[in-house]
Amino acid sequence: MKGAIFLKIAKDNHYLVNTDQEVLLHLFKKLEEYGVITLSNLIQKMQKLDITSFNELLTYASGPDCDSELAIVIEEVIERLRLANVNRDAIFTSSKEVGTYLADKLAGRKQEEFWALYLDNSNRIIAEKKLFQGTLDRSVAHPREIFRWAVIYGCSGIFVVHNHPSGKLLPSNSDFKLTRELKQASDLMKIDFLDHFIVGKGHYLSMKENELF
Repeated sequence: MKGAIFLKIAKDNHYLVNTDQEVLLHLFKKLEEYGVITLSNLIQKMQKLDITSFNELLTYASGPDCDSELAIVIEEVIERLRLANVNRDAIFTSSKEVGTYLADKLAGRKQEEFWALYLDNSNRIIAEKKLFQGTLDRSVAHPREIFRWAVIYGCSGIFVVHNHPSGKLLPSNSDFKLTRELKQASDLMKIDFLDHFIVGKGHYLSMKENELF
């Protein structure tokens, strides 16, 4: 991101549908249905499934052998763990740091997901929201929905990100079209549109940094 833009996650103001406790209780309840009641049961289950890392856990969650509801809970728990930091808030001072954060955030996702991150006037991230899932060419991705939440959150700026599961970061015609529409909408609504990131397999592309809009 060009210029001295500092992004900071304001965790206590993050808009999350469920509390951390509710997410964990939901996970424990689902695990009980699979006979996982103790830590020993969990270790045995992971050994049986040959899961030794978070990436392998995400691969299992997105595969055909995992119950769909359990998969959703697993992904949400991992997402909360990524946000957790007992020592300090995450502060981003460059496109590289933001891009790396987003590449990690969407790692292992098998479908395209489109997220918007909403900032206050101090450039703190006050909300992260997944708005669409599925191939963007066929989705209902529209600036109206993206900026509707911008108004709800009362933000002053946004940037968006979506993943290419293939790892190829070349923007599609749909990516360019949506980015132009978002820039036009941001100019009209006086809400800064900071960047559109494309991520995949641990890498990222910043459309702003590469002057693609």
